[in-house]
Amino acid sequence: MELDERITVTPIVVRSTDMDASRHVNNAVYFQYCEQGRIHHLRRLGVFDKHPRTGTEQRGGMVVGEARCRFLISAVYGDTLEVRTRTREVRNRSFVLSYEIVRQADGARIAEGDSTQVWLGPDGRSAPIPDTARSLLERSILPDTSAVQG
Repeated sequence: MELDERITVTPIVVRSTDMDASRHVNNAVYFQYCEQGRIHHLRRLGVFDKHPRTGTEQRGGMVVGEARCRFLISAVYGDTLEVRTRTREVRNRSFVLSYEIVRQADGARIAEGDSTQVWLGPDGRSAPIPDTARSLLERSILPDTSAVQG
């Protein structure tokens, strides 16, 4: 199956440190996998390149306002996973990304989720997304009906 070019695929190999006492990936680790997908997606789109943070900045950029994940089946040590990240929606001051985590070996859907990123101004408060970032995000929108919806 060929994926839409607006989807960013981030490969992840499950490490022993990702495991919990039940010997499967700990639920909190999936949020780290989504974070890796989010960073890769925003870098690939050029959002980070157009709005880099300098060492002197104390505020600004974006923060995660909400993150959700639905766990479907277990992943275990040694599995190679793909985090498939897409831009689902762009709002005035925030945007929504969706994630699908799939095991490479058999294509099984392991987890799915979404996150809302809030753009911050220099004062640390929510601010309108700058036009250049908005344009990059809007060009990458791919509605997703399978991820967690609330």
